Amino acid sequence: MSTEGPRTESTAPRNEAAPQAIAAASRLGWPMVVRGILGVAFGIVTVFWPRDSSNPLQLSLPTEVVDHLAIGYLILFAVALVFQAVRSPLNVRTAIFGQAVIAIPAIVFLFLADQPAELRAALSIWALLHGALEFWAYRQLRSQPMASDFLIASGVHVLLGIILVFGDGMEALSILGFTGAATLIAGVIFIIGGYSRLSKGRQLAKRGALPEEIDTPAEAAPSSIADPADAARPSDTATVESTESTGSAGEADRTADLESPDDPDSDTPVKKEP
Repeated sequence: MSTEGPRTESTAPRNEAAPQAIAAASRLGWPMVVRGILGVAFGIVTVFWPRDSSNPLQLSLPTEVVDHLAIGYLILFAVALVFQAVRSPLNVRTAIFGQAVIAIPAIVFLFLADQPAELRAALSIWALLHGALEFWAYRQLRSQPMASDFLIASGVHVLLGIILVFGDGMEALSILGFTGAATLIAGVIFIIGGYSRLSKGRQLAKRGALPEEIDTPAEAAPSSIADPADAARPSDTATVESTESTGSAGEADRTADLESPDDPDSDTPVKKEP
């Protein structure tokens, strides 16, 4: 009866992300920090904008002022998105560029908005489209660590769009306040997420495990798999050649044995010594 215990192989911890995934995530660190700072600044200005002390829920800002504030934020936000798209992996650049593109019609509609209802319509459509594209980016980045930051930002923008869609009777300052609150929450998430990515990237660089190529991880895998096969082919060929040479040598030995003079069945005459 064997008393040997079951053999188990040591496996790498599953909660530790691959160096290539951490390196790809660290490239998004600075764009996320820039987006976060921009969102927090816009959120602080709009959320804490002074209201009328007698009736804070009423309009205390003209619609044109709110339009200009929102337009300025969207222009800077689109520039930050382009910066993020350039540093993003190839599979997510379309979603990030799409977020920058949908800011253009929102800016045009805000220039034409003269009433709070038009302002609400422009910002609600932008928020819903931006949230949908942010969710698409999250789907593409699920393999990276801390990808849930994009999911939270997507949910915040979608919630903002729903509030604005059903916010009948909202005045310009209320619309600005809800928009600023959403950008403030998303900005804090992006600042924390961007700093965490940069920190993990620096730790990876100190260990000397920072890979050079991070944009095409899928293309590197087939080549690494094919190289051992290519390397194995010469040995297989050598094995075949050695087998053939061994077979040839064996046939030669058998032929020599058959033609040996001492063989009684051989036709070669045997010369006798006098």
